[in-house]
Amino acid sequence: MKKFIFVCFLLLISNLRLMAQGAYFDASVLKDTTGYKLRPGDRIKLMIQGEKDCSTELTLSNDGTVALPLAGDVRLVGRNKKEAQQAIEKEYIKSLIFARPKAYINIIQYSERVVFLTGSVNRKGPYNFPPEVEAMNIVEVIARAGGFSDIAKKNRVFVTRTFFDEKGSPSNTKTYEVDVEALSSGLLLGNSAKRFWIYPGDRIDVPERLL
Repeated sequence: MKKFIFVCFLLLISNLRLMAQGAYFDASVLKDTTGYKLRPGDRIKLMIQGEKDCSTELTLSNDGTVALPLAGDVRLVGRNKKEAQQAIEKEYIKSLIFARPKAYINIIQYSERVVFLTGSVNRKGPYNFPPEVEAMNIVEVIARAGGFSDIAKKNRVFVTRTFFDEKGSPSNTKTYEVDVEALSSGLLLGNSAKRFWIYPGDRIDVPERLL
């Protein structure tokens, strides 16, 4: 009995360590394991060690660049914090401004990333994604946005998604039909997907069922 209690204690300690390290995650959301990637509209605070004139706040433009003090534009979109700092340091070196710059950035404001919900849901309108989340299970999105209304047709929900080309212009739109009722109750088996991922910019429309 004492041995069993000791084993349980070790497992508890191990689990707590994993949780502290961020090893546990919600299976209903997708996160980038390499960290948050900067996006257009994000606002950052920049500091260059020992150079007060270069301490400033910058917003990523639509093309994902910022204008560095005393130097040129640098593209930060798609980079995590460490990569962005390295890119800034390289730009200052390339511009012959500093020989060994040490850059630090902090994200002080995230750009909004929303999903739009219409139809038979309790809270219509935009739902804001958490900054670090890349995608969310449709069941979780609807739950966090207030859930279905009493007359929702849960087995036939429509998701409209817009695709963009390399220049960021809309190139195609596709609508998917999703059985959210089956997903949430675990009725989909075999090769069927257990989740339908929702991405920022998607539109979810929930029709009414016939009474």
